[in-house]
Amino acid sequence: MMRFIRNDRELIPVSSMRAEDVKSEFGNIEVHMGDLKDRKFKMKSNVTYEDELLIIDGGKRIAKVHARNFGKVNLEKKAIRIAAMNFEIVEEGEVSTVSGSIKLDLGSDSQAWYQELWG
Repeated sequence: MMRFIRNDRELIPVSSMRAEDVKSEFGNIEVHMGDLKDRKFKMKSNVTYEDELLIIDGGKRIAKVHARNFGKVNLEKKAIRIAAMNFEIVEEGEVSTVSGSIKLDLGSDSQAWYQELWG
């Protein structure tokens, strides 16, 4: 299925969003189920968004957030911040269900990601 991003003047077709070596910052983590000990952490990650599923892959930890679990997405200067509920973080095969905020430093691509996730 082809998706589009709305620009000021036109619709731009997008098949999926991908970014590599993104600085990801997780904060205010509340663990609902699982053994995740950290309440905040940072990692370099590869980020993909396809079929309403945001995957933040840091190698050791992988976060998966479905678009329906976004509470709010904010556009910052060179980043986006997502308030999300009931998403999963997989660490060494152990799955934890958590809520919290995710900041993705996407640089100049932040506007396009914001439009795709929240626009």
